[in-house]
Amino acid sequence: MLITFDLDDTLICWQPETPTEPVKLPWHQKWFPIEPLRYGTVDLFRKLRNYGWQIGIYTTSHRKSKYIKKLFNLHGLELDLVINQDEHEKIVKNLKEKRKPSKLPSRVNSHLHIDDSEGVLVEGQRFQFRALIVDPLDSNWTKKVLAESISVTQMIEQGCYRT
Repeated sequence: MLITFDLDDTLICWQPETPTEPVKLPWHQKWFPIEPLRYGTVDLFRKLRNYGWQIGIYTTSHRKSKYIKKLFNLHGLELDLVINQDEHEKIVKNLKEKRKPSKLPSRVNSHLHIDDSEGVLVEGQRFQFRALIVDPLDSNWTKKVLAESISVTQMIEQGCYRT
């Protein structure tokens, strides 16, 4: 099972009132530009791994995959997949739709996509992928993600998974 996350305003939040994960860079990596990873991400990812999930990033950002992997690795987190805007464009290139979706996680076998954009939820209904929307200011966001991941796991195990 694969769960994918958006970056901006989902896992990387710049709002001053959104708590962030602490990070201590080793002296030889002080040059690395750290973006604020939303508080709760580290614990959430570890719990998801314990529940058997693979974890990926699906973003419309042009950040390089290597940079994204490094950013999460600094928090002790490993990513199984990174889809950035360049990769996304390859994924939707041959879609016959005039209006292509901003994300299409079902094409990378994601069972659940976490995002902050209501538009992605609408696209999920239109393009048949399961999405959960979390607000960057919601302090209970990890509980919502865990609850939805458990629900999806149960549907998959019972053979009744649907988007």
